[in-house]
Amino acid sequence: MKIENITTVPQILGYQISGTSRDDVLQEMADYLASKGMVKSTYGQAVIDRENIYPTGICTEPIAVAIPHCERDGVIKTAILVGQTKGSGITFQRIDDTELMVDAKVVFMLAVDTNQGQLEVISKLMDVIQDEKVIEAIANADTCEKIREIMTDAFVMR
Repeated sequence: MKIENITTVPQILGYQISGTSRDDVLQEMADYLASKGMVKSTYGQAVIDRENIYPTGICTEPIAVAIPHCERDGVIKTAILVGQTKGSGITFQRIDDTELMVDAKVVFMLAVDTNQGQLEVISKLMDVIQDEKVIEAIANADTCEKIREIMTDAFVMR
């Protein structure tokens, strides 16, 4: 499938996370997106607030992921920031059972500027995160550019 055949192709960025707590990581990732002109400076707190109400940790095997995002108000340009954690991951509440936690090693921060676009991006992203090889490759990538390449290839092929 060629990129021009996809109606929503967000900017995809790779990122190596340095924070160790959920809120620190969400703010760190949002600040990075803000530095790239993708979101407003208020985006980080908005993502944290939404995550407190609607958790996004997903217990995929063998590597758990999270898909934090919020409403489009803080979005300037559609993007997916693919964050790779080191160590055991970042603890998120699970999307399917908020009483349970998951240690996400890959965090997909979404910044989507339209409601329809968000549904489309999340749908494609759900296909991507079900591919064990893609998630393992992202988790083991050596550079931010490699993370971006892996994710871009996987996203475009969906």
